[in-house]
Amino acid sequence: LRSKFVIRRYIKEIDEYYHLTPEDLYKRNEQRFLEIFQRAYDESTFYQKLYQNMGIKREDIRRLADIKKLPILTKDMIRAHGEEILTTSKWKLLNNHTSGTTGTPLKVYEDWSSIWREQAYIYCYRKRCGYIYGQPLVSLRGNLDKKDLFMKVHVSNTLYLSSYNINDKTVHIYYEQIQKHCPVAIEGYPSSLYALALLLRDNNMYLNIPLAFTSSETLLDYQRSLIENQMNTNIYDFYGNTERTIQLCENINHNGYYESPGYSINEFVEDGEITTSLINESFPLIRYKGNDVMELSEEGKTHRVKRIQGRKSSCLIGKDGSRYSSALLTRVFKDIVTIDEAQFVQKKLGIVDLNVVVGDKFSDSDMQSLRDAVEFQLGARNFDLKIRKVSKDDLIYSKSGKFNYILNLMPETWG
Repeated sequence: LRSKFVIRRYIKEIDEYYHLTPEDLYKRNEQRFLEIFQRAYDESTFYQKLYQNMGIKREDIRRLADIKKLPILTKDMIRAHGEEILTTSKWKLLNNHTSGTTGTPLKVYEDWSSIWREQAYIYCYRKRCGYIYGQPLVSLRGNLDKKDLFMKVHVSNTLYLSSYNINDKTVHIYYEQIQKHCPVAIEGYPSSLYALALLLRDNNMYLNIPLAFTSSETLLDYQRSLIENQMNTNIYDFYGNTERTIQLCENINHNGYYESPGYSINEFVEDGEITTSLINESFPLIRYKGNDVMELSEEGKTHRVKRIQGRKSSCLIGKDGSRYSSALLTRVFKDIVTIDEAQFVQKKLGIVDLNVVVGDKFSDSDMQSLRDAVEFQLGARNFDLKIRKVSKDDLIYSKSGKFNYILNLMPETWG
């Protein structure tokens, strides 16, 4: 149902968006936004009540610039009124859940047209990077559970590997299966590809995979470096969400991210992003507030996201209230090559545990260098720091196998 045969009409549609002028794309987005808003106003009991209680009339929203008149939609609103948001019968839709290391999963709904458009957007982006659907692909995205090592799906020419079984005992099997498959590209969570790259490094094995596609987690600089080196690959990072309200693609020349044309309306603010989906009219999310922090570029509007820093909750918070993002903290491992994995965990203000998985050559001087580097970045007086050497099994992952470099487990009033 997600094959090229089914999504080809959407591929054609999206390809046309890429060739529109900024002015024509704006007009198209404006028209699509008004269609979704008007349908929500007429068919969704939630939006009818919300807008009418705020004194917003249907005719008040006549252009895209009027979007700022509408209230912000929060995750709590969706949890409380999910089915009321719908503009069509529930039985026609599929439901999905967001997944995270912390917090309550969010239940969302999607129609088939939004699923097909999502797949078509991915197809179009990967084609621009040099990969065409049907070429050999390896996937490390949690599709297989613990009991299965690998599975090949011939329809899509994809070799699926279990991201839950990457260890010393399986690395040779994975290596042989990948070599046999001769992939043009590999996809996966950054942490899964990095875990495989570590084992390849330790066993002096190298792959030759021209392209790699990462998503679903913040891609850290040290992860990119090792993955690209061990797999002789070129990584293209992709950002989206289960709610289907935003999609950002890494530029071909790796100088930032661009917004997928025609996918959504995005408003970037200091503590996150406010997004409006243009592809899911059955479960319309209008001015939906996320909490992934973006570092914006000053060079024009087309490629305006320089770096995706990660969730606001994926920041450490010092005693004085200062926030420290994962992008900043990856610098502390730049010169310490004996550390394989690391995870910051914060449960109280100004108190941080740093759990590290170390190699055989990790020394006391490395530990001191690590402490000095962390305290230099965080400020020795701003945090009480405890560094612990742990096994890989002690690191915290989400139920779907995603990894967060920073876990801020403090109450939401602080996070």
